[in-house]
Amino acid sequence: MFRRILFPTDFSDYARRVMDCIADLPGVNEVVIVHIIGTDKPGPLRSDIEISAKTRIESDANLLKSLGIPSIKSEVIVSESVAAGIDDAAKRNNSTIIVMGARGKSIIKGLHLGSVTHRVLHDSRRNLLIMRGQIIETLAGENFQKYCPLIFSRVLVPIDLTPESWIAVEQLAKIPDVREIIISFVISRGETERELMRLRDLAELEIKEKCKSIQTAGAEIRWRILEGDLISRILDYAQEADASLISTVPTDKGFFAEMLHGSFSCELARLATKPVLIIRRS
Repeated sequence: MFRRILFPTDFSDYARRVMDCIADLPGVNEVVIVHIIGTDKPGPLRSDIEISAKTRIESDANLLKSLGIPSIKSEVIVSESVAAGIDDAAKRNNSTIIVMGARGKSIIKGLHLGSVTHRVLHDSRRNLLIMRGQIIETLAGENFQKYCPLIFSRVLVPIDLTPESWIAVEQLAKIPDVREIIISFVISRGETERELMRLRDLAELEIKEKCKSIQTAGAEIRWRILEGDLISRILDYAQEADASLISTVPTDKGFFAEMLHGSFSCELARLATKPVLIIRRS
């Protein structure tokens, strides 16, 4: 999954900290660093910005080379849309995943995804790893160095029992760095007690049977049935279980038809204080 990474940068300190984690992602073989310059910039100014960007992106490329990544490429791109420029670069380089931050500028920290990240999540068909701002910005020094290699150690995967929602579990099970996969299924509290018991029994039976069929590269798989509001209960449980990452698969059905075409994944990424991995269906 992480063999060919596309990493968009705006050269901020925050982007540099996200980049520092890239070498610790599992199976990295190639990284393409891109910087997008908007067409809204006047021509002469855009030219100066482009010259400066090429110098800075080359410096970032050299840093990644020093971390031992086999292949590094860099591109400075002019595009009407930053998000579209990122997606086009991912397609052109056949990137298997886009890694980017979510440093939204909302005055309420953690409640804003950032317009570019939101558009890439909504429009792109590439796998996407979103590094949340609060985590990257609050850790420092030795704690930050310890954090990066552990991003995939304990992954929480919300499912709704549709075949599509199991894709994330099946993909993560192949990654040797994943030590534990925690499957969560949420039942709405709006049901009667009798209906809750029926749904719990059905979910428990299906989850047990499915887990038996999944081969892992060493990860332990466990599961938990939860009750309450879908997103808030998942996020609360991510804290309770000390998950290092939350992963999901956007679908056209399931999770209440993606809560109107993709908003489940967007809301999860918007409100999470953990990194979020969006795995696309092939």
